[in-house]
Amino acid sequence: MAKIGLQYLVYKRHDDPSKKGVLAKAIQADLSIQTNEVKLYADDGVAESDKSFREGTITLGVDDLNDTIQTDVLGHSKNEDTGEITARGDDNNPFIGLGFISISKKNNSQKYRAVWLTKVQFAEPNDTNQTKSENTSFSTPTMTGTIMLDDNGIWKQENSFATLEDAKNYLNEKADITQS
Repeated sequence: MAKIGLQYLVYKRHDDPSKKGVLAKAIQADLSIQTNEVKLYADDGVAESDKSFREGTITLGVDDLNDTIQTDVLGHSKNEDTGEITARGDDNNPFIGLGFISISKKNNSQKYRAVWLTKVQFAEPNDTNQTKSENTSFSTPTMTGTIMLDDNGIWKQENSFATLEDAKNYLNEKADITQS
């Protein structure tokens, strides 16, 4: 199955469920999962093994390091009167649920895979800036988050759909987003 698209990046904070919605426009979402790899040897061979989930990493490319990312996802504060965002050394990056839709194509038929990561904590992203030269080039933020088990021992939920609308509805339910 060929992956041909990525869209609809949504989130919901664990500590404040009123902070939820579309996070930004998605450019890239790379998941890397680390597993426990332990073997028990008995009678000169492997008797048991464990390859269970340990943690994961998501590298997320977005179109903008917007106010929502800085306040809801990174835990910075915003002065509503001036619009100034303040990043403090003791900001507590909150846990969020994070979802996206990956679009794939096989045998000329599209599928929409909705992925919900139940507990993610993002680190402060790098901020690269450069001067404009002869040719304009785009630079966009990349964020890295740690994927963890939630309180129920779940780290990911996903489902595939025939329509984009059904995939969005699935993620809206996970993020408790109501469409108007």
